[in-house]
Amino acid sequence: MSKIKEMKNNCFPKSTLEDWEIQAERALKGKPVSKINSDTYEGIIRKPIYTEDDIKDIQTKASKEKGDWTVSQQLYGQVSLTEWNEQLKHELKNGLQAIHFISYPASDKNTLPIKDKSDFQVLFKEIDLQEIPLHVYTGTSVTTFLSAIHESEVDSSTLQGIIGADPIAELAATGMLNLPLNELVSHMKSNIKWKRVHIPSVKTIFIQSAPYHNGGANAVQELAATMATAVEYIQALIEMGLSIDEVASEVAFSFPVGSDFFMELAKLRAARILWANLIEAFGGSEKDQQMTLHATTSQFNKSTLDPYVNMLRTTTEAFSAALGGADSINIDSYQQEADVFSRRIARNTHYVLKEESFLSKVTDPAAGSYYVETLTHNLANAAWEMFQEIESLGGMVKALESNYLQDRILKIKEKRFKDVEKRRKVLIGTNMYADLKEELKEQRLIKTLKQEETAAEKIQAIQPVRLTASFENLRYQAKKYELTTGIKPKLTLINLGALATHKPRTDFASGFFQVGGITSKLSPSLEDTSALKDWLSAEKLEGHICICGSDDSYNEMLNEVVTSLKGSDRKILLAGLPDLSRQEELIALGISDFIHQRSNCFEQLSTIHEEMGLTEYEA
Repeated sequence: MSKIKEMKNNCFPKSTLEDWEIQAERALKGKPVSKINSDTYEGIIRKPIYTEDDIKDIQTKASKEKGDWTVSQQLYGQVSLTEWNEQLKHELKNGLQAIHFISYPASDKNTLPIKDKSDFQVLFKEIDLQEIPLHVYTGTSVTTFLSAIHESEVDSSTLQGIIGADPIAELAATGMLNLPLNELVSHMKSNIKWKRVHIPSVKTIFIQSAPYHNGGANAVQELAATMATAVEYIQALIEMGLSIDEVASEVAFSFPVGSDFFMELAKLRAARILWANLIEAFGGSEKDQQMTLHATTSQFNKSTLDPYVNMLRTTTEAFSAALGGADSINIDSYQQEADVFSRRIARNTHYVLKEESFLSKVTDPAAGSYYVETLTHNLANAAWEMFQEIESLGGMVKALESNYLQDRILKIKEKRFKDVEKRRKVLIGTNMYADLKEELKEQRLIKTLKQEETAAEKIQAIQPVRLTASFENLRYQAKKYELTTGIKPKLTLINLGALATHKPRTDFASGFFQVGGITSKLSPSLEDTSALKDWLSAEKLEGHICICGSDDSYNEMLNEVVTSLKGSDRKILLAGLPDLSRQEELIALGISDFIHQRSNCFEQLSTIHEEMGLTEYEA
């Protein structure tokens, strides 16, 4: 047989899960494969491998009718309506496919003040609304915005998209409502009836997951909260005389998408399953079981530090949203104060995913993946269980009034922040791989650290937070100190042994202090105590010192080195974590603390900031 024929007849040997487990346990040196399972914030166990056995009993309803999505870039309220009109006209010529913003009376700080027909006319001057859909979230009620449309005499019968309210989301975000909820739901009913005649192609209920997501919630909590919110509106409106199909056809959802790629992808797919099941249970049509789903890149994980990294984060989040089946996607700019360039980059990210990656050409591209289907199924089941708990309390509002939801979100938020502080959760450029050459302006520092005043609350509001905030504050604090005193916060790294032996801990320590805005001055490689003494005689060391070396060099030199370095104006740290008895011995000699892989980096850096006097320069 020729070599070519032989190759054609060859095939890869079929391997079983058991074969893989044998090889994996061999690599793990006898430990069971379960040792490399991981727990998610949702309480779901991630396995290292999935097979067709994992999905044999799973039936999926997660797909939508087409793979494409609408480019729906959100406008933010930092500029005038006239300026936004000019920006909109520019962007509509350059790839924007929907006009997306938050409008009065929403509580969001980025709300555009559309209060009457003149505001409406300024924003949409010379823009043909028959050609482009609107994606507008109006907070507690759509009445003001619909009135502005009506009074402006635009041909509203051709408008399409979403102009929707979610008063329960406003209650969750602010702790209060401007009117009783039953009145706001009554407005919903009136607006549905009015729009059915005047704007038949627009949805008026726009359920928001952002208050929960930005408060630290996990995917299960987001899904349960939004489904419980939907049920609250459905039941109330049906009691007011509307049918299930009349209500369901009015509902759209908005979900932020974070950086846990597969979990966020599965979240959107699970949302479609849950919505279909809910509407089916109410007796709704198959058409109304199809969810209208808007996705937006997360604000929860974005940083003002090293902002170009945000561009990478939003790209993976948009990728996740596209694979998850979003009907429209907003990709935020990489910097807080967006400009023409950053908005263009965000907008063009859509087209790289659509036109160069071909994600818009495939419907539900994640379908059939053993991992994604299992994760979607587990997420939907867990969210359904939590939804049932919320319903058993009397519904979404009762769950907020009793702090049921807030307490559960708080636990997840605290775990997330603890993981960031300990650097179990890595935020590139923020708590790992910081760039101390980055320009941080004093003006931004003051603005970033300023605490906003909050109104008196009727329920406990779910405050928006950012994972990066704690380390950002350290960096800005260090920068404020430098701007005020003209001195960069520094400490000295004492390197024991040859370069090859101390470099791992030297690099670790240098990176550890950098995320707190502290520069490291490195000693040469000091291979014996005499070299150390010669170097010390030529240096004036004060303040904080960190010793870096291998375990062998510590055994040989550390006691004498610590004794040589002791001084009333010095704090001595050690890179590494010896056993407990050795720690006690070193503390008695003069070591003040140990930095290591399991350190709470934020807490230790906060202490160092206080010892250095940096906390006196808070903005």
